Amino acid sequence: MNKILFKKQLSNDVFQMRLHAPLIAEERQAGQFIILQVDEDYGERIPLTIADASLEEGSITIIFQVVGKTTKQLSLLNVGDEIPALVGPLGKPTHIENFGTVVCVGGGIGVAPLHPIAQSLKKAGNHVITIIGARNKDLIILEDEMKNIADEFIVCTDNGSYGRK
Repeated sequence: MNKILFKKQLSNDVFQMRLHAPLIAEERQAGQFIILQVDEDYGERIPLTIADASLEEGSITIIFQVVGKTTKQLSLLNVGDEIPALVGPLGKPTHIENFGTVVCVGGGIGVAPLHPIAQSLKKAGNHVITIIGARNKDLIILEDEMKNIADEFIVCTDNGSYGRK
């Protein structure tokens, strides 16, 4: 079982969780994902990007938007609760090398899978320009984390409530 170590609501229907998963944390690479199941007997299995990992803590971070039954059930779990089924890391990792200058663009919940990719590109020696956006300021996620990775950082909102329009 994989215990929930941390939970934070990032916006109205977007949540961040840190899960105890030391083997996944050790093996994961940018662009990979997990599959989890909240109800071991009847629940559907859903894929979620590994947004971050901590080798020291033996944990992975997931970010998800409530869009159906399983993500709703997941959002109702709390710190200390356990995820009965968790498999990963899965998927082919993103190709990372020193390209020179790279531009990383993500919007809304799409910033979650962009975070580990931008992190890995920076670690490979790239000059990272990051642009994140959302419909409004309340829907911007991982702003500080992305800003800390980027050499140049731009934030945009569709309605002009924050950053560039």
